[in-house]
Amino acid sequence: MVYDYDLIIIGAGAAGLSLLLALDDAEYIQSVKLVERSLGPKNDRIWSFWNNDSVPRYLKAIVTQEWQKWEISVDDCNYPMSHPYHRYCSIRSESLMNLAQQRVQAKTHFDIEFDIDVISVESTSEHALVTTKSGQLTARWVVDTRPPPLKTHHDGLLQCFYGEEIVTDSDVFNSSTVKLMQQLASSELGIEFIYILPFSPNHALVEFTCFSPTIIERTILQARLKSRMHDIIGSQDYKVERHECAVLPMYSINENTNNKNKRLIYGGIAGGAMRASTGYSFLACQRWAKQCATELSSKPLLSATFSLSPFTPIGSVYQKMDRLMLAVLRNDMHIGVTIFLQMFKKVNPERFVRFMTEQATIIDFICIIWAMPKSAFLRVFLFRKKMSIHGE
Repeated sequence: MVYDYDLIIIGAGAAGLSLLLALDDAEYIQSVKLVERSLGPKNDRIWSFWNNDSVPRYLKAIVTQEWQKWEISVDDCNYPMSHPYHRYCSIRSESLMNLAQQRVQAKTHFDIEFDIDVISVESTSEHALVTTKSGQLTARWVVDTRPPPLKTHHDGLLQCFYGEEIVTDSDVFNSSTVKLMQQLASSELGIEFIYILPFSPNHALVEFTCFSPTIIERTILQARLKSRMHDIIGSQDYKVERHECAVLPMYSINENTNNKNKRLIYGGIAGGAMRASTGYSFLACQRWAKQCATELSSKPLLSATFSLSPFTPIGSVYQKMDRLMLAVLRNDMHIGVTIFLQMFKKVNPERFVRFMTEQATIIDFICIIWAMPKSAFLRVFLFRKKMSIHGE
């Protein structure tokens, strides 16, 4: 069977580009085509993560900025953390795309094409057929990294945010510290806070974020950010360089679970790469991309029995803990402030980072659990246990 490509990657987000780069790093020799529906590269998002050994060396070279300190604030009281190695890092989407395009230009068997809107993916025992608005492509394998549609009914929350990257007339930001959750509070919307990535004393990404059971309209998020901006920068003028707005699922997702398409696997959020309780996914995408690239690179070229197996980068222990935490928050949204506050007050920075990046030890898990408001978790745990026993 002759294919147009050995592998087609759908989507040029963090997962799709990371897989392309991982394949290049693994010296994958077969043909790869990445298709993206947008008209061209965009500077529309920033991915953040805590540095550790799982970050590929080629990504460390394009880190936009890193910070040794991060903190939350509740009722005007700050609770800081810091670590000399586990720094908080950010990478711009345009930097990741530029790196991928540089690699593609040096490889005749790699290709990125924009303005390709995929309608469907079907497969036979021998190949996959990708139907787009401009025609059809065949491939031995297809990896779909597009985010799945949001569920109307779910057992978790939604992370809704609107942010603006701004430049102020004078210095107002502490450029040494990331504000993970500034002005953390519960409201009629849910658990809300301001997220600040300070690139310099007068340049930062400022986002209003809310963990909510339902989707919050952009206009409401935008109005909340505007009302908080005075508290952040005072009355001075500022210039908005760009904005970003999204709704991220905070519930379990893995489209590979019931996938019957043998020539297709899902990656990114659809493949279970997002921590449901936090919304972080970038490092999980790197683990997934490395595993996928290793498997593809080691497969026998003409083997008829080889099957590309989906790899879920978030371990089952974290998935269970996330589900329990989200059940606690849904049961009592007001307790969310206490949960995050206790974690910053009682857990040391290194344990915190290992837990956030899925590298926790048994002792780390014990310390995290010990820091939580136990009665709230126990009530939900016993209720879920009861429902399980009764088969509900």
